[in-house]
Amino acid sequence: MLGWTAFVATLTVATVAARSLTGSTVIAGFPLAAGALGQALGTNLLGRLSARRGRRFIMLLGPPVSALGATVELVGVVFGRYWLLVGGAVLVGGGIGAIHLTRYAAAELAEEHRRGRAVGILVWSGTIGSLVGANLADGMGRVTEDWLGTPYGGAFLLAVIAFLLCWLLFLTALRPDPSRVAVTARQATTAAGSAAPALRLPAVQLSILALLSAQGAMVLVMTATPLRIEDAGYGLDRVGLVLSVHALGMFAFAPLVGRLVDRIGHLSSLGIGAVVTWTSLVLSGTAPDESTWLLGAGLFLLGLGWSFSFVAGSSMLFASSPPQVRQVVEGWADSAIWTMVMLGSLSAGVLMGAIGYALLNLVAAGPALVILLVVLSTPRLRAALSR
Repeated sequence: MLGWTAFVATLTVATVAARSLTGSTVIAGFPLAAGALGQALGTNLLGRLSARRGRRFIMLLGPPVSALGATVELVGVVFGRYWLLVGGAVLVGGGIGAIHLTRYAAAELAEEHRRGRAVGILVWSGTIGSLVGANLADGMGRVTEDWLGTPYGGAFLLAVIAFLLCWLLFLTALRPDPSRVAVTARQATTAAGSAAPALRLPAVQLSILALLSAQGAMVLVMTATPLRIEDAGYGLDRVGLVLSVHALGMFAFAPLVGRLVDRIGHLSSLGIGAVVTWTSLVLSGTAPDESTWLLGAGLFLLGLGWSFSFVAGSSMLFASSPPQVRQVVEGWADSAIWTMVMLGSLSAGVLMGAIGYALLNLVAAGPALVILLVVLSTPRLRAALSR
């Protein structure tokens, strides 16, 4: 929750701060893309370090790196240095990878029949952190504007404080290392090796594909939706309403989704996620300009489909990865996810201008269809996962 509070506080103001510093809308999104690049690089590196040094090590390493990045961003907005804003975002993203990887620590500490619920609770915690970060950013900016000389500095100062509190919490309370007391610790008796053989396992490939599919569809549509609403003649109030409904679908039901994953299994849950995602893209892609309620319904279901795919995919990746390379595989998977976020953020505007919002939804629906076909047509995989 502390990590998400800090991270979302920086995201809330990064784009508008960048435009204020440069006067350009074209490069205003670069800090967000830089943050996604940092997460792609950071989760890969942190996954490898976790396999060698344990989960506690990376959780103590990540937040200070992000706090340093937020400090660099703070200096950038105070002194009008745009590239410090971009560079700091890379560091924030690199360190936040440790927060993202906590869901696998939760899976490691949970009994097998409760693993989905454990992952769901960690995903749900993002709701509170996101709401706190987004709503405190403006208040902190007002409080600190006089002595920082900018309305954007407060959000980055909030992020520095929250990241350091997160680090302090891990330092004092995360004892012993989760890897040493994990339910699965008795299985991981061999030294970590190459992740390449594990990445060729069908179940591992399917879980990573499901995670990428959900993240890609969400980023493409969510990034383009504000433009779609604005083109229809509505203001930021309507944009905020639709995106809030989307966030509700993403996070609010994650613990219940986790329980359902434990009850019906990974493959069935991935199938539900694909169907819900397809339904959402049909609704949002065909919604008339004047019908923001139908667009909002589509975005809510897009968030709910993401929740099914993300919780089931994360739990399935943990269960299907060999214990000795599990943390390396987790790092590779999250690195791929955040690379997808970066590419989706950069390409959404291009696709919106080239083919329009309706066809953009059709593009986003392609991977979900692949997931559904795989789930329905692989009895051997289903049998392997049931053993």
